[in-house]
This record gives sequence, C-alpha cells and structure tokens, in this order.
Amino acid sequence: MGSILSDWIVAVFLGDSLTAGFQQGPGPMPPRYYPFVNMLESSLRVRLRELGITRDIAVVNQGMDGDSTRGMLERFSRSVETENPDIVLLWGGINDLSSRKTPEEVLPNIVELVERSKAVGATPVVLNVAPVAGSHFNETVLRLNNMTHEYCEETGVMYLDLFSELVDLEGKLADVYSNDGVHLSDMGYKRILLPVFQCLLKIVNDLL
Repeated sequence: MGSILSDWIVAVFLGDSLTAGFQQGPGPMPPRYYPFVNMLESSLRVRLRELGITRDIAVVNQGMDGDSTRGMLERFSRSVETENPDIVLLWGGINDLSSRKTPEEVLPNIVELVERSKAVGATPVVLNVAPVAGSHFNETVLRLNNMTHEYCEETGVMYLDLFSELVDLEGKLADVYSNDGVHLSDMGYKRILLPVFQCLLKIVNDLL
C-alpha cells in the first residue's frame, strides 16, 4: 500500500451508479448526483482531526453508471491501481443481476476484485447489493448477498451489510430511501452514511 508511507490515506470507492450517487429527478426533472462520497470524506477528515490524527484521508469516487462487476474488473487498473489505495470499497452486482446473470456467475467477479485489491496492498471491503422495489427480484439479490457474506467470512474479508439498512418489512427497498425504486434518495444515502463511515474509521485506525 503505497500511500501508507505518506501523510495521506487513500480509499477508493469502486462501483456502479449507486456509488456515483445517481438520482433520478422527480417527473421531468433531470437526474443529479448526490455527493455521498464527498460527504463521507469530509466526515472522516473532521473525525480524524478530533482524534488528534495528523494524517489526512482522500476518498475517491470511482462509481460508473450502469457498470457491472465485469466492467469494474476491466477498469480496475486505471480506476483503482493508479490511485495507489490503502482501502478499496467494492459495491457492485445489481446490474449483473438485472442483466440476468446468476449469483453463481457474479460471485467469481467479486472474489477477483477482492484479490486484485489485496494484490495492490489495499484492504478490501465488500458492500452487499442493496434492495430494489421489486420484492421478487430481491430473492436473487439476497442469494448473491448470502454467498458473498459466506465467502467474506471464510476469508476474513470485511463485509458491510447495506441491504439490511435499506430494506422495509416487505423485503424491498423502502420507499423513503428511493425516488425510482432502484437508486437512493437523499434519505437513502444519509441512511448508509454512518455504517460506511464507521467501517472506514475502523480500518483507518488499524492502519495507523
């Protein structure tokens, strides 16, 4: 991990439109991008200063609308390796499933993303797939999440359960957390900000 020798800790957030912050505007309004990763970075910087830690942190947003785990692998070198990261957060899979890939086809890509993160000296974090409005589709999402969780437990990889943060009692993405049934609303991003913040803060403390 190259940046550990400098004054900066670098975290790269690799994923699809959820990572990018894409939000479908209501009605005819154009889409916009919620600054989730920027807010995360700002919160971490404030907390590090409060703790008296002199090193700074950069959280790089490498989310791409419509990307799949295969696409994330194909751009890993230019999107992740070039940033010389200490931490890599991996949040993808929903577009694979929506294109009729099975969980059994998606999991190897997630495993390869984890291994490539380790190979560049970074600590990988796998964020599970968020729920969507269609509860039937969420059965497939849960199957992939369960397989991913099992892999992470067996290999000691950090796993962050965002599905549980966003799901309602009917097993689908809660209406308050989305404007279109797939992408997150402001409330949705605010809901997941704390668990992601806590996860990153723990890793940063371990790196110091």
